[in-house]
Amino acid sequence: MLHRSAKIMKLPIEGAPYLMNSPEKSFSLLYNDIARKFFIALAFAGGLSACLFGIPLIPLYFITQMTNISYIVFSFFSILGCIWGIMGYREFTTSANRVHRARQLSQSLDPMIGNYDYKSYNPETHEFEEGYIPLGPIDFWDKETYAPSWLDKGKYWHVLLGLQVPGREIVLQVSRDSDLPLETGRKNVAATIKENLSFGSVSAPRKRFRYRVKIPQWVVMNTDNVHIKQNAERSKIETNSIVSELNRQLVLVADEILERERPRIKYPWPITGLAVYLNKSLPIRIIYKEVIEKLPGFGKSIIQEANETLADMKEEKLLMAICQLASKKGVQADRIDSFRALAKYLSHSYEVQGLGEGSTKYHNFHHSLEVTYLSLQLIPTEFHGYKFFPNEIEMVIVAGLLHDHDPMQVKSIIDSNGIKEPEAPKVSRTIEEIQRTRIHDAYFVLNAMEFERFFPGSPGISSSDSTFRPEFPSSGERPYESLVVEAIIWRTDFPYFKQKNAQEMFAKLLAELRRRGQDTNKITLLAEIVWLADLSVTYMGSDPLRAWNRVTSLYDELYLSKLEAVSRTDTFFSDFADKKIFQELLKVKSFPEIFRNRWNLVYQFFHEGNPSTSLNRTIENAHKLFLKVNMEIGVLYGKMMYFIAGNNWAEYFIGIGKNHSEVSKAKAEFVCLEPQNASAFWGEPKKLIPNMPDGSIDNFLLRMPRKYYRIETIQDKVSLRALIEMLPDKLRDNGTLQILTDMPIDDIAFKDLTGIMNEAGFRECSDNDTHKIYFPNEWTDEDFSEGTKPRVALFCSQLSR
Repeated sequence: MLHRSAKIMKLPIEGAPYLMNSPEKSFSLLYNDIARKFFIALAFAGGLSACLFGIPLIPLYFITQMTNISYIVFSFFSILGCIWGIMGYREFTTSANRVHRARQLSQSLDPMIGNYDYKSYNPETHEFEEGYIPLGPIDFWDKETYAPSWLDKGKYWHVLLGLQVPGREIVLQVSRDSDLPLETGRKNVAATIKENLSFGSVSAPRKRFRYRVKIPQWVVMNTDNVHIKQNAERSKIETNSIVSELNRQLVLVADEILERERPRIKYPWPITGLAVYLNKSLPIRIIYKEVIEKLPGFGKSIIQEANETLADMKEEKLLMAICQLASKKGVQADRIDSFRALAKYLSHSYEVQGLGEGSTKYHNFHHSLEVTYLSLQLIPTEFHGYKFFPNEIEMVIVAGLLHDHDPMQVKSIIDSNGIKEPEAPKVSRTIEEIQRTRIHDAYFVLNAMEFERFFPGSPGISSSDSTFRPEFPSSGERPYESLVVEAIIWRTDFPYFKQKNAQEMFAKLLAELRRRGQDTNKITLLAEIVWLADLSVTYMGSDPLRAWNRVTSLYDELYLSKLEAVSRTDTFFSDFADKKIFQELLKVKSFPEIFRNRWNLVYQFFHEGNPSTSLNRTIENAHKLFLKVNMEIGVLYGKMMYFIAGNNWAEYFIGIGKNHSEVSKAKAEFVCLEPQNASAFWGEPKKLIPNMPDGSIDNFLLRMPRKYYRIETIQDKVSLRALIEMLPDKLRDNGTLQILTDMPIDDIAFKDLTGIMNEAGFRECSDNDTHKIYFPNEWTDEDFSEGTKPRVALFCSQLSR
């Protein structure tokens, strides 16, 4: 545990690391209160000074027709000082209130938060330290990376990512309240310490600086704890309300911490703290936003509010924003009344399902409103040579509102194989529902008054037994707009490029629309815009932490593991994020900047958290610093790779394996390498290797003891072949696959292995090939057969680059 007064934490034996600290600098509510008192005093002093110097100016002017320049200057600056004081006082008061409110709510949910005793293992010092600190070269998003039940990884990552500064090493420590007392002393909310981690002798150290930021437990509190949800003294509605408010407050407090502590890391100067306080209180950035928006013609519109608070906006206000945005795009008032009526009916329908206002489910009515709103924002006036007209805007609105309308969404449905379907909407059921009720036909045929009377007396009814009254006339050809709406909805099926039925139905509807003389290229463009809005709105409409919470809610609906949410979401982004049309739409000038910025932040949040991202970055950096990059698949013994890396200091070695305890041990071993030319990653090789760049590895190393790697069954062969087939593309020219095994050359298992290698694109290296062998001679361990000397089987790639 680091103490403020400590200058040297540890002075170990010669050559081992030791730590020297700079004084602790903190986000202190004591300093915050001093700043508040200063600014309120400045406000009073400025106001008093303005009165003393300004009031005499008026009678003086009327009596003498003269002005006193000195009094005018003093009055002017006194007024500025008063304004500065008021603005500064308000800002620091708001900061303190946010902290106290978040602390109060967190303790009301979990009285123990802030007092959980937790220690983390430090692989550098081989000791345990107070607090939660994932130290060392570990991948935070590994699902096996342990975190205590009271800590939310998403909240932790949000703070850690926000603190990142290029060229700075950062450690984020979650501490108990006793280490960051909020009620006594300096009332610290967070603290930053510059650490000098030195290696070698005390007389000739090799310095390495890093910044340790300490935050309290409640800032990264897990609000999904079972004991919180099952509090008998509080109703479920009350608990959900508190949790929702707490999550919003924690985002604000995290942003306060980032605003105070990141500058201390980026600019580690003695005056940085003062600069942070001055910057926070500067009227020029506060007044512009507060005053300019209140001037005539500059008032904040409902659209601006929706852009800023899309994820949190009430359904009624969000619908108002959709209506205003539609009006700006030329939709007439009577047509706006029609989709108001449609939204009213759908709102009641979702409410009956428990998916209305306040629902924490991902596919609730708020999500449909968000998709509709973002679709309108994404549609430019002109795009790819097409101009979009009001009737086409209406088709997008109707499709957006209806795209997830599935009354069977929350029903327990068992398919023909006895598997419970996810509690999520299905496009096929949505199409069946709207075709049964003909709700979209009615929208485009009836006027606003007729359409409002179209709905049943009880708007929440939407079961297959109900029939709308009055009956909708069935004669005549359906309006083409209805077919466009259905086509757009089919296009939103996920994942679309794997949904054969959705693709066929979309093509069938386009063929019918083409027969009616419609421009299907333009319709396809509109469908793709709604599709992109559906995929991206969660990540554009909120900050990274809120997006993380909503994504994990979606994983609950789909019965998927939250532990895979980061890597799966990053893979999900790859389906559309790099598409040309999406990039072009983001660059359109009319598209709100706030959505573009949020997308960049959230993309970074999930992309940086993907284990494949950190692995690929390690490979890229290793190629810049070392002659070769080699990889051991299924690393089990860090000592062997430690030995190999130590004897090949000019090359870099990476181990990946599923055994988390062995990978953790390997990481701890590699810290002591000089130079540190090895790292280990936890993960399933079959998932990590395909995402690696082609031609990025010089040699693959694989241990294959006879007793573990049996390939006697078809399933064994298929599994091994699937792994081996990934490797040739990843090898560089003259790359090899080196296998340490105790299988004799004439063993049938080895012959099967050779056959698999040949099928995968490998051949046994000939005597003329000269390749370096990395496995140590005479290596043995308990996995190999007793009395058998393991040998190296060398395979070369048949591919040429």
